[in-house]
Amino acid sequence: MKRSLDQLLTTIDVDPHAFSVCRIQTGWRMTFPAFDAVTVHFVLRGSGHLQVGASPPIPFSQSSVLIVPTSEQHWVGEVSASAEVCEAADRCAVLGDGLVEFTAGSGAHETLMLCGALSAPYQGGLSFFNLLRAPVAGDIATGVIPASVFDAMTNEITHAGFGTQAMCQALMKQGLIALLRDRRERQTELSGGATFHPRLSKALAAIIGNPAAPHTVDSLASLSGMSRASFSNHFSKTFGQGPIDFVQKTRLRIAARLLRTTDLPIKVIAQAAGYAGPRPFSRAFRAAYSCGPADYRAHPDGLNVRALYRFVSPSVSDHPDR
Repeated sequence: MKRSLDQLLTTIDVDPHAFSVCRIQTGWRMTFPAFDAVTVHFVLRGSGHLQVGASPPIPFSQSSVLIVPTSEQHWVGEVSASAEVCEAADRCAVLGDGLVEFTAGSGAHETLMLCGALSAPYQGGLSFFNLLRAPVAGDIATGVIPASVFDAMTNEITHAGFGTQAMCQALMKQGLIALLRDRRERQTELSGGATFHPRLSKALAAIIGNPAAPHTVDSLASLSGMSRASFSNHFSKTFGQGPIDFVQKTRLRIAARLLRTTDLPIKVIAQAAGYAGPRPFSRAFRAAYSCGPADYRAHPDGLNVRALYRFVSPSVSDHPDR
């Protein structure tokens, strides 16, 4: 189980984009629009509540991680009806090295958060966080993410400058992978109340170890020692998609990584990912990533974060009004 988990963690999308620092004064509430991305807030200081959509508010405290599903409006801060309310984009400024600072209240940071997103184009790959049906909050990071990670995030924000955004993203990635590893090892809930069936690990190892193989539901069920119906049911409940959809997304995720990190010809990448040729590969890639393989290779980062900056850029100033 441990080996297949490690293999899976190298294949899934855990590639956060750190885009803001949020400072929320006591008695205030900061609201966020619905993003086509999973939103993640690392709570560096303070406490309060998170409400997503019409769900009941969830309490959180320092060193919590708040994970908000895609396409959901949410707010963070004071839960009482007397709270002052502001939209995140109402008052923002460039903090340093590409990070945007959102402020609710006077600028005091009784609650301080580093915020990021797992952006929409990567949903064509494998992202456990994108499978979430409900928000995650509370002290889920206690004993899982080292305190040094939160301390390093705070230090980067305090001394924002060259390299801050890249360092924050690396720290966020470390924290999120720690959470994923903890969830899988403890077989805790992933999506819709489903838990990870231990027999699925053999099928995962086969898919990830040889994504180009002619996997079928029957072959994967046989590897798992389960009937076709039982395997399909457990797999779909756990991952929110059927086994063959998972295979296709694994192939595309690995292909995307090869496009970003190597100069291999697209034809070779297509074959390595299990496609008969560059044309069917390009069609599948475009359907998942909204661009062709060549465009993705040329602009992997720009395609990934463009939607986030449409939210923050119209109202960003270089000089906040404090």
